[in-house]
Amino acid sequence: MHHWTRILAHLALLVVARGLDIATPLAICEAQSISQSVAQELASEIARPIRAERDLTFRRVAGESITADMFRPDDDASYPLVIVIHGGAWSAGNKWQVRDHARELAQAGFVAVAINYRLAPAHPLSEQVDDCRAGLVWAASQADQWKADATRVCLWGYSAGGHLASLLATDPQPGEPPICAVVAGGAPCDFEFLALDSPGLVHVFGGTRAQIPDVYLQASPIEHVTAKTPPFFLFHGESDALVPPSCSQRMHERLREMHVESDYHLVPKRGHLLTFIDPQSRRLAIEFLRAHTSEAP
Repeated sequence: MHHWTRILAHLALLVVARGLDIATPLAICEAQSISQSVAQELASEIARPIRAERDLTFRRVAGESITADMFRPDDDASYPLVIVIHGGAWSAGNKWQVRDHARELAQAGFVAVAINYRLAPAHPLSEQVDDCRAGLVWAASQADQWKADATRVCLWGYSAGGHLASLLATDPQPGEPPICAVVAGGAPCDFEFLALDSPGLVHVFGGTRAQIPDVYLQASPIEHVTAKTPPFFLFHGESDALVPPSCSQRMHERLREMHVESDYHLVPKRGHLLTFIDPQSRRLAIEFLRAHTSEAP
């Protein structure tokens, strides 16, 4: 079984094992359908020399080290900083899943930092958000050391990682660096797609939408959008059976209503897992970040 097939089949099984009622067996079949040509296209883009620093601890909580990997072009120039957040239904995965995304960002002229965060059910969403905020602040504090530009900071995430990136961008806190742009793929930007009595995310939120509706609303990036929200690039698989495309569509519409720049890319005939590695979506997202970091002071 090919390298990418193993990764995505494993992710699909993790989602199903968590008992999320939004998962279907089609996700596993989709993961097993990845073609050799897609993998070759991704591999062909790995050409520019980069360097990496791995397993850097940015936070310690209750004896647990939370780590990150940094990737950047192997030269002495200064580049924009991108924080990359992995998915996994808030309950699985790690920074290794987005290693190739981070490497491709470095190839494109960014300092990419892939971060870990603590996972449910041992750690609820609020602690995960705290970890991601800590990673963002820490990465900005390392900018001089990495020759990154802390005035040009972006966020990138997919699935649960896209949700976390979107939440950080729409609900900024004092002491955090301003965000120039956000890339969010396959992201649940609200939770309207879950039935009120669905137990699918009880292990993350602590209850159903019917039991704790305010918690779900506060966790929805769409509820925090203002005119000051940074520009968004949203991409979503047309056939996504895990997170419906309507999540990104509604987010796109809300951003536009608030006069915030938003690009929405619907990936034809792709589901949640194949969209994660869609090379065209990555290229469009990188061009979006380039445009907005070149305009930063």
